[in-house]
Amino acid sequence: MKTTGREYALALFETAYESGNIDDIRNNIRSLKRLFKEMPDYIEFLSNPGIPKSERMDALRESFEGKVDDVLYSFLAVMTERADMGSFFDAYKEFEHMYEDFKKFTYAEITSAVELTDEEKTKIVAKLEKITGKTVRPRYKINPALMGGITVTANGMFFDGSVRKNLKNLEKEIS
Repeated sequence: MKTTGREYALALFETAYESGNIDDIRNNIRSLKRLFKEMPDYIEFLSNPGIPKSERMDALRESFEGKVDDVLYSFLAVMTERADMGSFFDAYKEFEHMYEDFKKFTYAEITSAVELTDEEKTKIVAKLEKITGKTVRPRYKINPALMGGITVTANGMFFDGSVRKNLKNLEKEIS
């Protein structure tokens, strides 16, 4: 399933790049992702090979033709025609990764036990940018269960500098 999503994402990304509308298409596909999350039955309907292709295509046409970029509509039409809309979310994730690589940025989820100061945030982001080689767009969370320190998820990597982890490691060594 993920391979199928990747193939669709690659085709969409290349076409979006060639059309010069990559940013608009990204914004549209993000909106569709939110919409489809709220309407999982619609994805199931478009994916169901037991429903005549003409009925699925008519439903897609009524919902999206002329309302999203033509490149994105064609992408949805091919997935619907092949009853592959079940791969939409995988394709979306892959497209998002390709877009981030293309734009040379990544998101980072930075979780701390307490609110970080602006200076701490700046230092952490600078360090992450040095490690990833990309512009980092941070999202901050607070989780008191960490007891101290931070955890960071960025660019497919996970860093755990929490007191909780250090205590677990110490407990293992003592045992």
